[in-house]
Amino acid sequence: MTDAIDLILVRHGNTFGPGDAVVWVGKGEDVPLVESGRAQALAFGETLRAANWSPTGAVCGGLVRQLQHLELATGGTPPPQRTLNLNEVDYGQWGGLSTDAIIERFGPTEVEAWNVRSEIPRAAGWPESGPEIEARVASFAAAVARGDFGPRVLACSSNGLLRWFLKLVPGAFESAIERSEFKVKTGHYGRLSHGPDGWALSSWNQPPNAPLAGGL
Repeated sequence: MTDAIDLILVRHGNTFGPGDAVVWVGKGEDVPLVESGRAQALAFGETLRAANWSPTGAVCGGLVRQLQHLELATGGTPPPQRTLNLNEVDYGQWGGLSTDAIIERFGPTEVEAWNVRSEIPRAAGWPESGPEIEARVASFAAAVARGDFGPRVLACSSNGLLRWFLKLVPGAFESAIERSEFKVKTGHYGRLSHGPDGWALSSWNQPPNAPLAGGL
C-alpha cells in the first residue's frame, strides 16, 4: 500500500441550462454537460494548473457528464479511466422527475430524509441500499490507497455518490449531516489524503475556482 495518496473528488458540472426543467438525474439519466457545466470544468482545470497539481490517474464513472468534465479539466492527460464504482446513485422511480413531481407522487417524507440525512428511500424503487453504495465507494478507495492510480488521483462523480466518501473519515459523514454540509454542488470539489493513519479530509464542496488547500 502506497504511503502518501492525494485524492481530489470533483462533481461534474451543470447539466441544465437557463429555462430547462430541473429534474433528478441519476445513473439512469445519461445527460451531457451544458455550456455552463463545460465552463465549470475548464475553470477547475485552471485551478489544478495554478497549483501545479497534475493527476497521475484520472477516473470517472460510466456517465457521459462525468467523462466530459474530466476530459475538459485535464485536457485528456492522463487518459481517463472509467469504473462503475463511481457511477451516480440510481434514483429509481425518482429519476427524470422534478422534486415537486416526486413529492406529489411519493410524499415529502423520503425526499426530506434523503436531502437532510442521506437516508435511502424505500418506496421509490432505488436499486441500491446504503451499505451497497458505501461498498462501491470503499472498493474504489481501496484501489486508490493501494496506489493503483498513482499518488495524485482525480476522480469525477456525482453528488448522490460523492457524499459517501465522507464515510472514509471517522465521524466526517455524521458531522457533515449535522451541519447540512454533505452535498457537493455542481462543478465543486473536495480533497482527501491517505497516509499511514488512513484517510483524512482536507476540504469539501469547494467552488471550481477555489485554490487547492490541504493534501500531502
